[in-house]
Amino acid sequence: MNRKAGLGTWLIRIFLILWSILIIIPFAMMFLTSTKSNEEFYAGVWSLPKDPFTTIARNFSTAWENGHFGSNFMNTVIIVFCALFLALFLSVMISYAVARKEFRGKNLVQTLLLIGLLTSCMVGLTPMFILARFLHLFNTRLILIILFAARAMAFCCFIMISFLKTIPHELEEAAEIDGASNWRVFGQIICPLTRPAFVSAGIFLFIDYWSDYMYGLMFISSKSKNTISMGMLQFRVVSGFKIDWGATCAACVIFIAPILLLYILFHNQVMGGLTAGSVKG
Repeated sequence: MNRKAGLGTWLIRIFLILWSILIIIPFAMMFLTSTKSNEEFYAGVWSLPKDPFTTIARNFSTAWENGHFGSNFMNTVIIVFCALFLALFLSVMISYAVARKEFRGKNLVQTLLLIGLLTSCMVGLTPMFILARFLHLFNTRLILIILFAARAMAFCCFIMISFLKTIPHELEEAAEIDGASNWRVFGQIICPLTRPAFVSAGIFLFIDYWSDYMYGLMFISSKSKNTISMGMLQFRVVSGFKIDWGATCAACVIFIAPILLLYILFHNQVMGGLTAGSVKG
């Protein structure tokens, strides 16, 4: 039995290593191409650049300028962090009520959350577009903030509900005996304890919001309000024109750098927050 278990473990490790290599290869190719000129790229995909410092400076400056990443970056930061705050703040209040309180219509709320989790956001694009025009929110950052927050609330609630159910009720009862109100219990006891769930949900939402393309394309028409994903349209391949692969890959590096940095810094908290609510005690 031990020999079979050991063989199975090694087979799984080999498979994961091969799978990791397959995932890393495109990223390695992208980073390497961002350091080369077009001539060096066509000479060999895996060839090393002759003058990497000069080429890197040229590629990244060209990508930053052509993609309008200065204004697009600020627009994305404003939209993403406002949507994150709104989604997490509303989700933790809903989750607290569902996980810790008994009230009429609780089953209905849980059913609606499940429907929201299972329904694709693409289904409601047409009514959302009509509503945005009716409310005069079309081509504003506010419409993206509202839509981003709304589409993520069901996902956040399910993460936080499972986590909140593991918190002992004695903590709330002791605070209530001392005269604490519901808002004080929520703000000083529940919110600090749900930090792992906040971090996990927040990182997943950040990745989703940062890389969103469809909402920006549909609800934003002004270049001054474009998100960073919309700036990537400037590097699309146009028939009859030669593409600058160095600048294009440099733009891709700029685009994914915040996501990679965030995940590297908080990957332990992400896994801890997702698994913390799976075991009681």
